[in-house]
Amino acid sequence: MKRNWLILIGLTAFGGHAAVQNSEMAAGRTRYGEGEFRKAAAHFQLALKANPDDSEAYYWTGMSFQRLADIATPFGGKYNSKARDHFEKAMKLAPGRRDYRGALFDFLLESSDSSRTALQRAEAILETVAESDPDYIDMRRRFDNERKAKSSVHARIDRVFLVSPRVLYRLVGLPVSVLSSVRIDASSSGK
Repeated sequence: MKRNWLILIGLTAFGGHAAVQNSEMAAGRTRYGEGEFRKAAAHFQLALKANPDDSEAYYWTGMSFQRLADIATPFGGKYNSKARDHFEKAMKLAPGRRDYRGALFDFLLESSDSSRTALQRAEAILETVAESDPDYIDMRRRFDNERKAKSSVHARIDRVFLVSPRVLYRLVGLPVSVLSSVRIDASSSGK
């Protein structure tokens, strides 16, 4: 009798985690569909707390952070980093999922302007795809086009200009507390 109660309690606890995860995933997808990507990411992260091995939650968290990075361009570096980490984790947990592989590959190609290693990582993914895979030809074509574009003189000049806003943001971002304290001191001395 005591053992039956323990089994019942264990099943209830397990069911509770699954219910939390399912409700957070549903809420996250709803928020994502409404364009509320920050709230969507928060819901997907709660789903990950309920089940840290859920590749789908990692994928959708990555998608949310990718959209946040798009909105914050050119200052979306922290979101890009989180998106990449979540896409990689999703692909690691479910290596057979073509949609996860495609999302990471696309993300790496898109971020190859601002990341030195993104194109190398995309190439590493491409090397794992069999030539008989239906996605291979398209992935190979897009990768080759991106590599050509990155090696042109114009692309090299563009990279210099892409780095400039990030450097400026970091420089301005560091002394923000100093600037705000100067503003406070100036306003208090004006009284």
